[in-house]
Amino acid sequence: MIELLKPYLALIRATLIVAALVVAFAGGWHFSSLESEAGRLKLQNAAVAEALQLERRAASLGAVLAQGEQGRANAREVRTQTVTKEVVRYVEREKARAAAGRPVVVLDADWVRGHDLAAAPPDLVGTGAVPAGGAGTATAGEALEAVSDNYDQCYRWRDQVIGWQSWWRVQPHDQVEVPAAPK
Repeated sequence: MIELLKPYLALIRATLIVAALVVAFAGGWHFSSLESEAGRLKLQNAAVAEALQLERRAASLGAVLAQGEQGRANAREVRTQTVTKEVVRYVEREKARAAAGRPVVVLDADWVRGHDLAAAPPDLVGTGAVPAGGAGTATAGEALEAVSDNYDQCYRWRDQVIGWQSWWRVQPHDQVEVPAAPK
């Protein structure tokens, strides 16, 4: 029987070699695609890990910034309560003096106009002369109330700016220098 196969032996050998090459090629292809998929998954996992790390950092920084804002708000509230108490005490004493017929400090219209001009936003104030009319007189207590309200609003804006600066400082920047905020 082997004698019958001898003429086909070269063909059988070539077929086996081709079959082995096909199996090797298919195995290599399969291994290559598994390796490619593993590489893709590794990159995807790294991206997810980086995103989680950024999210955790943002949450942590958000908590720190919120804590700083809360501290500034608490300090501002204590100061506002103290100032309000003193302003109310002054105004009540001033009203009692007026009710008793004793003199109270009255600020003239020029003082009120000067204050209103200083308190107005720059875009609402022209470059011309300030008109003399329109401003009435004010007692010192009324002026004190207005000035303390103005300062309170300024401190709120100041705290907002400090919060923005704190937020900006913790952002990733290349070649950007931000000066430290006053404490």
